[in-house]
Amino acid sequence: MPEVSFSSFSFFDALFHHAVENSVLLMDDKGKITRVNKAFMDCFGYAEEDLKGKHSSVLFTEQDRKKGKPEKEIEGALSCGQASDNNYLVKKNGDVTWVSGESVLAKDDEGNVCIIKIIQDISKQKLYEKNALLFSNLNEQVLAAIDDVVIVMDMQLNILKTNHAFNLFNTTYRKEGKSFEELIKPYDPYEILIKRIKNAIKHKTTFTHQQLEVETPSGEKRFFDFNCSQLLHTEGQGRILLVIHDITVDKQIEKEREDVIGFVAHELRNPLANLVLCNDLMSEALEENSNIDIAGLVQRSKNNVSRLNKMTAELYEATRVNSGLLKLDIETFHFGEMIHESIETVEILQPSYNIIVEGDGDFAVTGDRYRLIQVVTNFINNGIKYSNGKEEVRLTISHDDKTVTVSVRDEGLGISPENLPHVFERFFRAEKTKNLEGIGLGLFLCKQIITAHYGTTWAESEEGKGSTFYFSIPIQGTFPEN
Repeated sequence: MPEVSFSSFSFFDALFHHAVENSVLLMDDKGKITRVNKAFMDCFGYAEEDLKGKHSSVLFTEQDRKKGKPEKEIEGALSCGQASDNNYLVKKNGDVTWVSGESVLAKDDEGNVCIIKIIQDISKQKLYEKNALLFSNLNEQVLAAIDDVVIVMDMQLNILKTNHAFNLFNTTYRKEGKSFEELIKPYDPYEILIKRIKNAIKHKTTFTHQQLEVETPSGEKRFFDFNCSQLLHTEGQGRILLVIHDITVDKQIEKEREDVIGFVAHELRNPLANLVLCNDLMSEALEENSNIDIAGLVQRSKNNVSRLNKMTAELYEATRVNSGLLKLDIETFHFGEMIHESIETVEILQPSYNIIVEGDGDFAVTGDRYRLIQVVTNFINNGIKYSNGKEEVRLTISHDDKTVTVSVRDEGLGISPENLPHVFERFFRAEKTKNLEGIGLGLFLCKQIITAHYGTTWAESEEGKGSTFYFSIPIQGTFPEN
């Protein structure tokens, strides 16, 4: 095939010789290379002599040659007058670069046919696209890993993007494209949050720690902490970033701490007031040489000091248990003797009560003897406290080869069905027993001690007919070394 003359293609001549970004390759109708321009040589490293007369397939990767891409390109140009591709081409040094090419069928004035292939190196563009995709995927992964709710909005507060944690906030709301103002309105009737966001937009400021109570779709009330900042979009458009942190647990801890402080202050006030009164009466009696019963006042003071000691000891133990600091002194001991010692401890302080023991305790148990005495005496004292004047408490021991169960039964006040599931909770006291001495920690400590022995606690009760408290532990427990 004769070489195509450029005389009738002056417009193409300028493109061929002066193009810098566009590589130009000329081929005959068989796909053999006849000419390449300087831009092509600069981009791919070939001299014209390296390629002249060779099939264009030498520029394709082995994979593309196996797929027949070079031939398809020539066939497309010959049959349709044009063909385009988007693939890798191989440079002289063996490197590959991503290109976008268009092959056009052309004829000169004499009717000679050639295929003009115009090539653009888009490897940088592809790299940018790849990096942008990687960055986008990284952003998605970061967002997915964040437990806080993250919302991106436009300046009109339309939701543009959220992360998976948004479902914690409201699972029934369609997100992207919807108005955040519409979403939050049921939970922000006075528009406190919305006004803060709009004010931040107006004055180009940020804010943190705006708190709001929200009811989730399941009906659970939760507390959220809102933090708002502004982002500058690449197109110059503003974006609002709202990060919402679930502080429900923090609020619960804060409330629990306040309840404990208030509860302790209330419970300690009575014995302290009694101590102050007794001391004042004794001081007056000494000054006036009165015949007042000093011995009785001293005994009242001792009783109140004993109450204070018991309360502070329980508070201390409860704090240690709640901090995971309950340590057990493990030994093997006679279970019946431990029960007998527990009963003696109670009978010294409560001689008028009849504690009936049923069952056989003649066997050895592995555990913390002192802590189990604490549990048994607490169960018995609890039965006496709520006996409602009845002077009989029944302790029953039952066991098999693996487990021992102890129950303490009283015939007293009983516990209502709604209160029964809560009796082993910290600071819990039924409404009708709040006039009785105690701060609601005894049974809580019992449960923690038995749990540490890999055992269980439970209670059965009928209101007005008494209660039975149980604990069950392995006879030969396996404990980690302290």
